[in-house]
Amino acid sequence: MGANLRESWVAFQRKSRTNFGGRTCESLAGRIIPLGVRVGDNTGAAAEAARRYYRDNRLGIVFADAAWNALTTGFGYLLTQDVGGRAVTTSERPEQMITIADPLQPWRAIAGVKAWRDKIKGIDYATVWVPGLEQRFTRGAKTEYGSYRRLNADGWDPGELVEYDGGVPIQVLENPHGVGEVTPHRDVIDRINLGKLQRLVTVAMQAYKQRVVEGLPEPDEEDPVDYGKVFDPAPGAIWDLPEGAKLTELSDGSAGIQAMLQGEEADVREYCGVTGTPMSNFLSDSQNQSAEGAMNAKEAEISKAEKRIELFRPAFEGSILDAMRVQSVDAGETIEVEFAPTAFVSFGERAQAANLAKTAGMPTRWIARNIWGQSADQIREIETDIAFEQLTLFGAADGNAA
Repeated sequence: MGANLRESWVAFQRKSRTNFGGRTCESLAGRIIPLGVRVGDNTGAAAEAARRYYRDNRLGIVFADAAWNALTTGFGYLLTQDVGGRAVTTSERPEQMITIADPLQPWRAIAGVKAWRDKIKGIDYATVWVPGLEQRFTRGAKTEYGSYRRLNADGWDPGELVEYDGGVPIQVLENPHGVGEVTPHRDVIDRINLGKLQRLVTVAMQAYKQRVVEGLPEPDEEDPVDYGKVFDPAPGAIWDLPEGAKLTELSDGSAGIQAMLQGEEADVREYCGVTGTPMSNFLSDSQNQSAEGAMNAKEAEISKAEKRIELFRPAFEGSILDAMRVQSVDAGETIEVEFAPTAFVSFGERAQAANLAKTAGMPTRWIARNIWGQSADQIREIETDIAFEQLTLFGAADGNAA
């Protein structure tokens, strides 16, 4: 095809693409919400240092970013470094980081490399970690011919060798089998997009069906008529047909648009089934799924989110332990990262559950943490507010009595 037609065709093809993979990961990531950190009974200097570190480093955002990388690419990385005597934890891009995992604790790295390119300065950087040692390498980003170097090419200049205490400060979030949530299901997404493309093509082509003129007179050899130019198709064109000529349209016998739409919906239902994603993310009308089916789909995603939390939790907690080691703080007790409940529950349902738990004798802090989804800092703030209210009421009652 011609260059102009190819460009138009590519633009037309893009209209059939839908980001099913991104929406699937967003839906699952929306149920993995870090709230805070607990150290032992959450009292003492270590607990206060961990909470302050979590808050000052905005670890809720950092952890969520690392979890997103693991869900989409298969791997997420958390790097904790000493920056001017202060521990800083960052979520590293999977394209720039690679590690060798500890066979017994796969969330810990026993060696790691981070490589990146600064195109403004024209310099490549690479930092290598092994237990107790860190070294940075640099080189020019371009060759003598002006082309960018490959990562595995030579030319690296070693920098200063830095010693530090502890193991490699990289925590690894690895999705099951080291692949993203959507990677095993790309064929289904391709099939959905292909069906959508075929529907768009069919609609466009049916608007311009091939026409046939039957019964045209024999061409005159002396003055032949070019009927291809006479019957040039154009919007609003009027044709003067010769006597006895009949105009018809070719029919390709293809299935109707409704059948194609139903086929697309069937493919979407299959995709939701194999990924455990609620169908409401892609099909908003309720007639495509029963109430029981919708609940089962949500239960599948909730279960998957809980499994991912338990899979990622050691890396989250390990990064906080690395930070406390940098700051010379001895935790002394178990570090636990808290997460919001994976199920989206209404306020009324939470209130009812809280009343039932209180009747059953569960502690107030347990209810706040496990039913209301409050972090340790939020629980402390609530307790302070309650104490203030009680003090205010006591003062008012004492004043009235006086």
